[in-house]
Amino acid sequence: MKIAKYIFLLLLLISITISVFVATKDGNYTVTKSKQIDVSKEIVFNYVSDSKNWETINPWKRENTKVKSIQKIDGETILQNIIINEVPAELKLTFKDTLSKKTIVTWTTCGKLSFKDKFLSIINRGTHNNFAEKFENGLTILNTILTTEINTFSVKVDGFVNRDTVFYIQRVMSCKVEELPAKIKNILPKLNELLKITNTPSNGAPFIVYHSVDSLANKIVVSVAIPTKHKVFTSAGSDIHTGQTNPFQAVKATLTGNYLHKKEALTQIYDFMSKNKLERSDRNKIFEIIPINNSTEKSAAKWVTEIYIPVRPIKIAIRVEPVKKDTVNTVIESNIKNSSNP
Repeated sequence: MKIAKYIFLLLLLISITISVFVATKDGNYTVTKSKQIDVSKEIVFNYVSDSKNWETINPWKRENTKVKSIQKIDGETILQNIIINEVPAELKLTFKDTLSKKTIVTWTTCGKLSFKDKFLSIINRGTHNNFAEKFENGLTILNTILTTEINTFSVKVDGFVNRDTVFYIQRVMSCKVEELPAKIKNILPKLNELLKITNTPSNGAPFIVYHSVDSLANKIVVSVAIPTKHKVFTSAGSDIHTGQTNPFQAVKATLTGNYLHKKEALTQIYDFMSKNKLERSDRNKIFEIIPINNSTEKSAAKWVTEIYIPVRPIKIAIRVEPVKKDTVNTVIESNIKNSSNP
């Protein structure tokens, strides 16, 4: 009995000692994980800041999580207020460029450990270590998704085509090249809503009309448009207008994948034009039909963009050699002799 009593007292003493140690242990914690993402900062920031993409990188998928808010700061920081298993948490992501045009993403959270978490932290378990593991998994998934979607694409030059008259409604706007996907996702629902209100059927896939391109400033002025079966009249003061294209000839190429690969598609189009003695026509504007875009498909690797460059045959100047004066006189004299000697 005495031995059992001593063992009980020893265990009690140990438990009291551990409880005091855990209770007095600093409960504040900060968890930080960083990873290089192999694409540019703008692409990573735009992807992560879109709440619709959260589920693709959410490392707590199998747990009860809910995003309360996402706050974007200066294109370099994102604050996420989320609830994980009914426990609120504030997460911070920062994005930094590298010299190789890649991105260092840092995921951080701060908080205060409960008594249970303090105890579990002694054996490398609990909230602190859970966040570290989840951040590592989430950043790895993010890198895999973006590098796969960026590097997966194909280009097919469809060749010379004829385009008929097209009526459409449009919203004209100016933006940076990399902002175009987000603008498309924002504008298309508004155009579709107008068609619904006016009971106007669409007449094909949406498209983009290019009005101007400023390569130095990395800015474009475009129209996001939806074709209609007949001309639509919009109210005065509306930012949505009607438009029309006249019949023209073009070279078409189909890009499957992220819009970032459009340069490769354009290179192949202009090579085709050069081989077939075609030149860019200024009478019509470049436009792109987007049957599969970011408003209908999350994966950028599956987006489809049909690019049309208006063209005309290259004008070949025919040089006419001038006739020498002596040759002209000789021909005239010969004609006179022939007429006088039948």
